Amino acid sequence: MSLLAWNCRGLGKPRTIQFLKHITQQKRPSIIFLSETLAREKKVAEVCKTLNFAGFISIEVQGRSGGLALLWKNEGGCTVIEATRNYIDFEVENEGVGRWRYTGFYGCPERQRRRESWGMLLNLRERSNLPWCVIGDFNDMMYEDEKRGGNKQPSYLLTGFTETLETCQLKDLGFVGEKFTWERSRGSNFWIQERLDRGVANQKWRELFPEAEVEVIEVATSDHLPLYLQLNRRVYMPKEKKFRFENIWVREKECRNIVKHGWEAGETRDIVHKIKSCGEKLQEWGGGITKEFKRKLGHC
Repeated sequence: MSLLAWNCRGLGKPRTIQFLKHITQQKRPSIIFLSETLAREKKVAEVCKTLNFAGFISIEVQGRSGGLALLWKNEGGCTVIEATRNYIDFEVENEGVGRWRYTGFYGCPERQRRRESWGMLLNLRERSNLPWCVIGDFNDMMYEDEKRGGNKQPSYLLTGFTETLETCQLKDLGFVGEKFTWERSRGSNFWIQERLDRGVANQKWRELFPEAEVEVIEVATSDHLPLYLQLNRRVYMPKEKKFRFENIWVREKECRNIVKHGWEAGETRDIVHKIKSCGEKLQEWGGGITKEFKRKLGHC
């Protein structure tokens, strides 16, 4: 079972829907939590149908900001406990594991309202003794190094959020991938990066899912990066790579010589071995060029 949480900054953009379709096909999350949907319930229903999910709940946008949505695959094993403008509290039934609780959270973005966010977490803590996991955009940071650029985060905000998590007995689940999940003014002198999105859980939940892992996924359709939580991390055995000729190699002058030397190296063998010899030489030589091309592409 897996879960996706993302501040999508609006479900009205075709690129956002395309990304959700792609990530659903690739990662197959059982639950998707979206914040800042900027959408009405009708739009969320369309997205739910497009992704082929069984059920959803939507907190509609008010004015020009906000909006939450929770979509799930297995309607029978999921129960919504409470839904507000800032969170959707959800109970999950896993076969062989039992019941646990998930809260999709969206903290108040206004600095003067951060104490409201902390109060919500404290109130949620008192409502259940189930294994509990909270993931979303908290609009808060725990440490100074979770921000790059701009003014330093005030210490009272760092301390207040950290102490709230400690009181709730919620510990950070860590992450794989990019450290900063939100950014503004990329490439300029005012570029700011922060880790506002995270997953936290209590001891019972971490004991229930000791191999759980949070992955930060790169995406260009929002200023926030999505979080993908895999409850039972799978270990894949590496497969033997098959040779594939890259068209970009033809542009390199050295390619002709590599083929020539590879062919001549197998001159005493049959044509199958000659082709294999060429492939091995090309793969050894062309790997660096392919990586360099991908690096340049990523930079662009």
